[in-house]
Amino acid sequence: MVKETEYYDILGVSPTATQLEIKKAYRTKAIELHPDKNPDDPTAKERFQAVSEAYQVLGVEDQRKKYDEFGKEGSKPDNGFEDPAEFFGMIFGGEAFYKLIGEISLMKDLTKTVEITAKHAKENEDEEEEVKPDGIRPSSATPPTATAETVDETSSLPKKDTGSGSGTSTPRPAPRLAIANHSHNDQPAPTADEIAAQQAKDKKKKKSGLTKEQMDELDALDQERKKQRTERVNMLVEELIMRLSIWTETDKSNALTLAFNEKIKLEAENLKMESFGVDILHTIGNVYVSKGQAYIKSQKWLGITSVFSKIKDKGTVIKDTWNTISSAIDAQMSIEEMSKLDEAGGEEWTKEKQAEYERRVTGKILIAAWRGSKFEISSVLREVCDKVLNDQTVPQQKRIERAHALVMVGTVFKAVRIHPCQSVKTSTDFR
Repeated sequence: MVKETEYYDILGVSPTATQLEIKKAYRTKAIELHPDKNPDDPTAKERFQAVSEAYQVLGVEDQRKKYDEFGKEGSKPDNGFEDPAEFFGMIFGGEAFYKLIGEISLMKDLTKTVEITAKHAKENEDEEEEVKPDGIRPSSATPPTATAETVDETSSLPKKDTGSGSGTSTPRPAPRLAIANHSHNDQPAPTADEIAAQQAKDKKKKKSGLTKEQMDELDALDQERKKQRTERVNMLVEELIMRLSIWTETDKSNALTLAFNEKIKLEAENLKMESFGVDILHTIGNVYVSKGQAYIKSQKWLGITSVFSKIKDKGTVIKDTWNTISSAIDAQMSIEEMSKLDEAGGEEWTKEKQAEYERRVTGKILIAAWRGSKFEISSVLREVCDKVLNDQTVPQQKRIERAHALVMVGTVFKAVRIHPCQSVKTSTDFR
């Protein structure tokens, strides 16, 4: 019997759920409630944070036991809760892959970009709300730039003799408003509808482009992103050299080569159990094998094959880019379709059908996020491998040995498979 079930309810699982079920529930909820997916929902950030906190407690067995016994207040992590956006990044590998791929920055960068654009959009709306009371008046009022005075129409007309003519009198015109605007005396005052239309036009113009302040903030974000990428690449270069040195700095005998391969296999078996572990290992393996083989062949054929390897790399980049963009478009279209169905409602839009659509949309969003992350991982690792294999501080023979070791590691990673009895989520589960 647990003291309270709030965290279980947030994740949508029962108190008897397994750790794997809790992990799956967190991934689904985190994708579903991520602020980037719900830009128009002011509660999305708060709910996303609640899901993150629930998993940080229930996802760790010791913390979960404390929660079951003492409740929410008695189960907070000793170092406090992690930032939800950073914690969300652990969906793809997490800390286990840190020394192999570093920290995936895709979701964090998207979140920061959305925050910058959303913040200025909110400021513009606030400014418009402040201007609105003074900017819009009843249609009989004049705009702020002009003053009005009542003028008797008859004062400017010649007086007629009531006794002459047809014997009928000219009716007295009603007073009208004269606009005391000396530069545009002949222009009528704009009505409230016209003012509102102009403000709507100005608002649309503001939203159509970025302000200077937004551009400055986004430029600063881009510079920070480049700096972090450089630091990430340099760290991964050092880690990869150390990993390969286990073989390159030995006599490379058959026994040592076998031991090196067994060590990599054992590491891969552990890593594949992580979230999207198999997909990440295959991505790493493909880059390692491609770069290692290209370098070895370039030494045999006087660099001729390096040209073909570069063309192949470009083809891979184009393919990955297309897959990433098409997945994002597919996810966006599915979100819009579900929103229209939700607004239309009706008897056919049952809870079961809604749940099925949510599951499908969540899967497409996760696939899009994975393909974006895969693109980032491949790009970073290609740069890392180039630095390791073109390191001019070591002899050429040592660089060739590194290439051979790289192929061995990559081959092991590419061969990783999930056993039928192992329950591990991969990208194919969401297609």
